[in-house]
Amino acid sequence: MTDLSNIVEILAKQALGGQQQSQGGLGGGLGGVLGSVLGGLTSGQQQSQQGGLGGMLGSVLGGLTGGQQQQAPQSQSSGFNGSSLLIAVVPLILGWIQQNGGLQGALAKLQGAGLGGQVQSWVDPSQGNNAVDAQQIQSLFGGQQVEQVAQQAQVPTNEVYGAISTVLPQIIDSLTPQGDATDQNEANNDIQDVMNMVSGFLK
Repeated sequence: MTDLSNIVEILAKQALGGQQQSQGGLGGGLGGVLGSVLGGLTSGQQQSQQGGLGGMLGSVLGGLTGGQQQQAPQSQSSGFNGSSLLIAVVPLILGWIQQNGGLQGALAKLQGAGLGGQVQSWVDPSQGNNAVDAQQIQSLFGGQQVEQVAQQAQVPTNEVYGAISTVLPQIIDSLTPQGDATDQNEANNDIQDVMNMVSGFLK
């Protein structure tokens, strides 16, 4: 098993401001945290009619899967902070990995973009994660999904790319706990599990 769920849970807790998850019925662990993030920030309203993290995550997932039902009014204040933006780009990053054929294909794509040194540091458990510049990310991630996130968060697109550049190394690192020996199928299954979990809360 990879560490993906752990890093997603950490990001989700940061988005919640470190609040304790006491709500019953959602289960503990990652499911409970994501449920609180999505449920709390949408204030119990229909996600497709409202901004906030639920609307943004739904919009990201909808864009990645070709769905068009997630259209939140741009005029509504989303109340986003930096931590919320970090968790909001997680499904965008995971969807991008899937679109590139899974972990192995995504790593090859990153290496082909001149990020071989950074990728090696993310994969190697003995190294710290080297930073990647937001500008280096722009050519890899589709502008449509990024623009959609930026509109709902009411932030410039460069802030979304900045969030991606912050979270991407953590995601790759979490997916490769054994470095190059990591089981690719296991990593891809963990990606799908998180995507399914997020999708479930956004239905």
